[in-house]
Amino acid sequence: MKILNVLIIDDDPTQLELFKLMFEKMEYPPCKATYASDGEKIISILSEAHIDLVISDYFMPDITGKEVLERVKAEKPECEVIILTSGTTTNEAIELMKKGANDFIIKPISFEVLKNRLVKIFELKNLIQENEKLLKQVKIKTKHFSSSIIFKSQKMNNIVNIAARASQTDANILIRGESGTGKELFARGIHFSSPRKEKPFITVNIAALPESLIESELFGYEKGSFTGAEATRKGRFEEAHGGTLFIDEAGDIPLTIQTKLLRILQFGEFQRIGSNKTLTSDVRIIAATSRNLEEMIKEGKFREDLFYRINVIPIVIPPLRDRREDIPSLIDHFLKVIGEKHEIENTILTENAHSLLVSYPYPGNIREMENIIEYALALSRNGTITTKELPEILQKSSGIETELLFAEESGYNEKMARFESQIIRSTLNKYEGNQSAAARKLGITERKLRSRMAILGIENTFRQF
Repeated sequence: MKILNVLIIDDDPTQLELFKLMFEKMEYPPCKATYASDGEKIISILSEAHIDLVISDYFMPDITGKEVLERVKAEKPECEVIILTSGTTTNEAIELMKKGANDFIIKPISFEVLKNRLVKIFELKNLIQENEKLLKQVKIKTKHFSSSIIFKSQKMNNIVNIAARASQTDANILIRGESGTGKELFARGIHFSSPRKEKPFITVNIAALPESLIESELFGYEKGSFTGAEATRKGRFEEAHGGTLFIDEAGDIPLTIQTKLLRILQFGEFQRIGSNKTLTSDVRIIAATSRNLEEMIKEGKFREDLFYRINVIPIVIPPLRDRREDIPSLIDHFLKVIGEKHEIENTILTENAHSLLVSYPYPGNIREMENIIEYALALSRNGTITTKELPEILQKSSGIETELLFAEESGYNEKMARFESQIIRSTLNKYEGNQSAAARKLGITERKLRSRMAILGIENTFRQF
């Protein structure tokens, strides 16, 4: 907000003149004042001009301050109102505040009292505007993430919101999660939602590099600095200048390199191999790891000070088995995307194939699911995927559950409870947690289903809307 637009209503000409003198003297906050002596004209003024604050006398012949307050709030609820009075009881003051008055001031009003009230309202409105702007940005960024990261679960929704807010800062980020959970996808989403999005996004996978090449990959080298260095080469930090450097498998960085990495994170300075010249690079670091860095610190394999440098904003992506409500949506997504890639459209999953895909634990997470769907699409015939087109590992996983279900050491009641539990879980998965649909499929009432879920200790992991 650049200026506070104020409407002053008072039937006393002397009081209006006094207000004019005070506003002429006012340097901060910046204000533009409009004056009115007729309370009945306030609605026309409010509709014709942008007004942030109304200051109204309480006792006027044609209208009361209470009526002014009610009309202002009916016309422009966001407009603040201050009531002037020569004497107001506590009950009257409470009633005014309940009806939306920002404050009330007892006459005679002093310049300092007026200024303090205006400063408070001006800064509050500025804060509200900034918050609304930030929330709008977060919604935009969250939408960006939502278009590339498929999820329905509240757990993932919370993580995406954190990532969206983090993208607007320059703080270093550590993304943690098992292999295949989509850590690089998050890193890309953060970069391309950030103010650095027009600058480079450079990746380096530490685990894919021999230890002898990690330093040269990160910091570059000068011509002739070692055997095979036939030309000067920039490192990833130089290439990422102004943008983001994504360091994948950061837990595999050797201790000797960790020391040099810490220096560039602290001071933005580094040297190429074979050079004494100090270079600088402005990069935002997003690191990722599937390893337990805290344990590595205890074992002396990872520097604690480096850990705190990269772990400014931690983002932990849960494995797919811990957010099973996202599985059906991911299956549909990969069927569409991979189908388009191979020009295989409108593929249908049989009920049994869908049940196997939904119930499988996916130890390899999203990457494994993508590979399974691609495998099934490649083998599919006539636009249909049956259990025969699914990898053998899914069949074995289902068989293991059957063996457990009918284990010899189990008694009758335990076996029946397991059997019933498996049927209910499978049906809930099929209908994405919709208990009404699941109950209809099972041929029981929804109340009966909830009762059996409670007895068997089954939690519905899907969000209920």
